[in-house]
Amino acid sequence: MKLTISPKSARFAALAAVAARVFLGLMVEAPTTRNGAWLAAILGGLLAAPWVYCIGRCKPCRELLAVPLALLTALDAASMFAALARSAGYLALDRSPAVVLLLPTGIALAWCVRRNGDAIGYGAMIWARLATALLLIVVLLQWRYYRPLWLRPVLGEGWISILEGGTWAAGWITAAASVLVLPDGPDRRVSLIVPLGGTAVAAALIALQLMMTPANLNGGGWLNRLDTLLCNGRAPLYLQLPMIVFWFAGLCHLLACELFASAALAQRVFKRTDGRPIVLVVVGTAIALAGTDALPKLTAAIRPLSFPIAGLLTAVSMLFNARKGGRVDCASEN
Repeated sequence: MKLTISPKSARFAALAAVAARVFLGLMVEAPTTRNGAWLAAILGGLLAAPWVYCIGRCKPCRELLAVPLALLTALDAASMFAALARSAGYLALDRSPAVVLLLPTGIALAWCVRRNGDAIGYGAMIWARLATALLLIVVLLQWRYYRPLWLRPVLGEGWISILEGGTWAAGWITAAASVLVLPDGPDRRVSLIVPLGGTAVAAALIALQLMMTPANLNGGGWLNRLDTLLCNGRAPLYLQLPMIVFWFAGLCHLLACELFASAALAQRVFKRTDGRPIVLVVVGTAIALAGTDALPKLTAAIRPLSFPIAGLLTAVSMLFNARKGGRVDCASEN
């Protein structure tokens, strides 16, 4: 079995994954930007746009990035497994062990990934329509509870924190959009749609969330921040269900997209290997990493470096594939 995905499916899958990843990262995982999180999201999209443009047009770039992107995406998928386990633990009042929370999700996601890339991409198309309708309902019902003044100070902790958050967001986009490396041939339409569209959605969601709950200057814990997202005490209780559906469906799609991308990139390295065992290995490795204490330290160390490394490798690839006149022989690739 060969793991493949069409350009259209890859765009939709990456768009939904980028929006979910940037929102999760800046609002729950590493919210150091405070009220400036929505600006950091936009900055991350602007930083990542040239990288997405290059990999959409240059096949040699995609070949060079296969191994590092597979590793980066697998590590990020492990972080998303940990986030999903924490989210499930937030709702599991009996305090189930992490393995009990991870295994059913891992089995379901392995089954989804084995349906191949187009199933994930077309699933993202359906989810985009459902999520838009669901979000519209939530916004209309919460409209009177929004407080625009809570967006101040606009810069949050200042420009330095926004630049830092923007770099982190660009790194998260690198992992979430790695599925764009997989389709054969140049795809010129991904340059703006995926990084800017995905981060625009994330920025809008961040702004809405900030207007519902004032920024916690003490930061709080992971579950405290999730609690303010799903149950902030201001919105009616009947809105918790659509918020929970929105949260878990977005996380599951993000995980499916990253797991597929990592497995498909690994198959490009081991060309003669069947895709099904690769999927099982990738999912099993991500679950195993999600249950280790070293994962948070590892992701924190790689977080500021992932985008600069991806950008450097892309630049080196384009340099080595440049023509004598300085033009890159990428657009003519099939």
